[in-house]
Amino acid sequence: MPTASQSATYRIATQRRPSMVTPTRTNLLLAGLALSVAACGGGSSVSNASPRVSEVPQQSTTGAATFTFDLDDYVSDREGAAMTYAVTSGGGSFAGSVYSNTFDTMGVYTVEFTVTDGTKVTTGSFEVKVTAATFAVVREDQSGLLLLDARTNGIVRVAGSVAVPTFVTGLADGRLVYGKQGAAGDQLWVFDPLTRVTTQLAADAAGDLVYEAKTSTGRILFTEVGTTETTLHLWNPATGLDREIAVGANIDAFVNSADLVFYEVDVAGQADVYAYDIEDDAATAVGSASTAEQVVATLPNGGIVMSRVGGGGETDLFYWKQDVGLVEIGSDQTAIATWNKTWRANGTSSQVVFSAESGAVSEIFAWNPTNGQTTNVSGTVSTGAYDVFAAIGTGNEVVWNRVVSGSEADAYFYDLDAAVGATLRNAADISQVVAVSGDGSTSYAFIRPSGTTSSMLAVSLVGTPATATYAAGGAVSTTVGAVANGDVVAQRTDGTALNVFDVSVGTWGTAITGTGLAFAGDGIDAGDFVYTLTASSQTDLSMWDASGTTSVVVSDTTGNDVFQASTANDRILFTRVVAGNTTADLFTWDGATATRLTQADEANLLHDHTVLGSYTGSR
Repeated sequence: MPTASQSATYRIATQRRPSMVTPTRTNLLLAGLALSVAACGGGSSVSNASPRVSEVPQQSTTGAATFTFDLDDYVSDREGAAMTYAVTSGGGSFAGSVYSNTFDTMGVYTVEFTVTDGTKVTTGSFEVKVTAATFAVVREDQSGLLLLDARTNGIVRVAGSVAVPTFVTGLADGRLVYGKQGAAGDQLWVFDPLTRVTTQLAADAAGDLVYEAKTSTGRILFTEVGTTETTLHLWNPATGLDREIAVGANIDAFVNSADLVFYEVDVAGQADVYAYDIEDDAATAVGSASTAEQVVATLPNGGIVMSRVGGGGETDLFYWKQDVGLVEIGSDQTAIATWNKTWRANGTSSQVVFSAESGAVSEIFAWNPTNGQTTNVSGTVSTGAYDVFAAIGTGNEVVWNRVVSGSEADAYFYDLDAAVGATLRNAADISQVVAVSGDGSTSYAFIRPSGTTSSMLAVSLVGTPATATYAAGGAVSTTVGAVANGDVVAQRTDGTALNVFDVSVGTWGTAITGTGLAFAGDGIDAGDFVYTLTASSQTDLSMWDASGTTSVVVSDTTGNDVFQASTANDRILFTRVVAGNTTADLFTWDGATATRLTQADEANLLHDHTVLGSYTGSR
């Protein structure tokens, strides 16, 4: 580019003006400057412009995999130079213009970066919203509360020094409801991991706050218990609004599958039942008779079961559904009109299983809401006995014991769908039903006979039951382990053997033997389970791998291991007092490697850790 003086000389030499005026020094400089600007804008010598970064819209990811994002569409360079990107804050890295990162957990993260063309640098930023997580709720000592993302092992502190925090429930959108003790009573708090905002419910409450239920949309029902009356609240996390629904001497609340709220209010010493429609903001009386009424169950079809004190002082049962009204359960069985009735269970089609008792006689019935008909389940064997409900299977099989004497109780079942029943075991001892389990297509009752305490029986719940026996060679515990896929783990009371019953094939496996054996919880994949064992005077953890039909070590490092939880994304959480310490640190196992998650804090202090529960959430 020519200098200012050279430009001035060029203008004078090439421009012939009509009146020849001798140029001054100022004129020469101004003219030179103008020519210089013109030359830089359109000549071959062009100055370098900085890379340009346009506004980047907020990005979103579930967090299930590493997040990647190409900035190429939002960054440009006038000269078309090759550009280099670098992260300055927010974590992650660039490969060319592609950013990648695995974020700790649910939340909104700001990523700041620079881009350079080799000479000039431009800064930029964008936000990434992580919308989902699998959480474990961890108590730190007796005062702190943490959320652990089981996918990334990222930890978010929810509360610090508070009095004994408790896990209440997790909401479907990821929010955590927790409790803690306060000077004026128990408190309820909600923590949002997306915004990291904590909200206290009914902050001015003078008494205990008691969680009651939640709706499918995450609205929270809780009661504020005062000295003379109780207030029922409905809190909406989306708006932060708190609605007082009812006030009474004592209130219990339930939510059905249609998100109707049912609650009881004491009136003149007896309770009435109401249904509150959240959308209409209106309450309807369900039961307001002059005798006490109480909600005892909600049903899959949106109905409820409630009890009422009858005219003769007996307890009757009623069914209510919004489009049906109030119907007495079992009214077609006139013989039991004055008997005390107790709800026991419901079937998948909202069949109501209840017992009716009068003096020394107790029988089991099933009422069908679709036709109002009642079946005498006990009568499928014989009537006039004392029958005790045990459980209901996944295929609607009602299992019960018939008490013959103080030393004999037999076991029976009745299939509500097939309308058939059969004897599971009838012997001169007590057939104790310890569990009923199945995989959705098959179901079994597990019976530990008092006359053969070294055996655990798995009896199929079909018209002609078949029995598979685990002969343990020693006393079998009446406590069994329940695996998520329906399999059941039996164990010897002396801790020397475990055996798993595969409900899908109907057989017991080969016993696991050792010392200090005990079922701990679910494992990684379907059918897997974790168990404890004693080795070299310490407690270790192993997992039965169902697919490999073998045991694998979870942890056998020095120190006693304590199983805590199995998370929804296939992680095993456990604690151990690390050698040299006195507090229990938290570890995770992914099926291959155990990783320590907790260390000393900023003040170099160690803490005990306990997993209170787990849940998943997405927004």
